[in-house]
Amino acid sequence: MLEIDFWSILFTVINLLILFVAMKIFLFKPVRNIIAKRQEEADAAAKEADARAEEAERRKADYDRAIAKTEAEREKILKEAREQADEEYQKMLSEARSEAAIIKKEASTEGEKRKQRIISEAGKEIGDMIASATTKILGNVDESELYDAFLNTMEDEK
Repeated sequence: MLEIDFWSILFTVINLLILFVAMKIFLFKPVRNIIAKRQEEADAAAKEADARAEEAERRKADYDRAIAKTEAEREKILKEAREQADEEYQKMLSEARSEAAIIKKEASTEGEKRKQRIISEAGKEIGDMIASATTKILGNVDESELYDAFLNTMEDEK
């Protein structure tokens, strides 16, 4: 049968206690230290990753603000360029209209002068023809008197 010896149990318990203390000192403590160091490294890596993520977010926000500022500046420059181009267009259109009005006025004045000159020349020719016809019909009458009389009659009719 199985005999239970007190000393054997006591030595077994003592051996277990010694083995437990030895394992605790030589195995569990270094493993805990390694786990703690790894945890610290993981925490440091996580903090660094968070810091880099925050830095990346900050830079992204700065980049977005710079893009928005650049876009606003571009829109402002385009608006100013459009306004300036419109002003130039209006100025050129105004100048062209004023030049056209001047040219039209000059052409009208020149046309009126030509008309008056043609009428005057036609009046002289008609007067000369009438004077020569009257001279032929009446004989020797002074042409200048007839011409003056004709011109006076023409001026009175106007």
